[in-house]
Amino acid sequence: MLDDEDELLLHEIQQNPDVFAILYRRYLPRVYRYLYFKTGDADEAEDLTSQVFLAALEGMPGYQHRGYFSTWLFSIARRKAADFYRTRYTQPRTKLSQSTTIRDPEDDPLTPVIARENIEKLNELLSMLNDHEREILRLRFAAKLQFSEIATLLKRKPSSIKMAYYRLLTRLANKMEA
Repeated sequence: MLDDEDELLLHEIQQNPDVFAILYRRYLPRVYRYLYFKTGDADEAEDLTSQVFLAALEGMPGYQHRGYFSTWLFSIARRKAADFYRTRYTQPRTKLSQSTTIRDPEDDPLTPVIARENIEKLNELLSMLNDHEREILRLRFAAKLQFSEIATLLKRKPSSIKMAYYRLLTRLANKMEA
């Protein structure tokens, strides 16, 4: 469940909170990415990320290993995001970036147009998903959690999460092709 390095760090952190910086650097990109895709706003994601790590640091003295550290950390992130929406918005506004990338001058000029249309279509399809389906995608793609970690976090069996994930991807792919 926990790799040996995380487990040793967790024990050290409970004795010396300064060691928390190592776990902070390890999980910062994943937590930020998850919160960014949850909020759709870089500034809000940064604020929430700092709140998550502050809450985790404050909770370390009472932390008891009962599974994955990442599950505990992302449960804090989910609560912080829920608080954010409860106080500010009624509906999450997750959008894929529509920024254009630098392209080779010899590329087909239709390529960026087609890419933009695909992003718009995917955003439309994602907006039709229910909250649970979007959460599975965010935890898998943005947070890069394993199926077993997602299952623990959502209190479901890993096999049901994996099946739901692959069915969801198939459904999205079929709708994209249509």
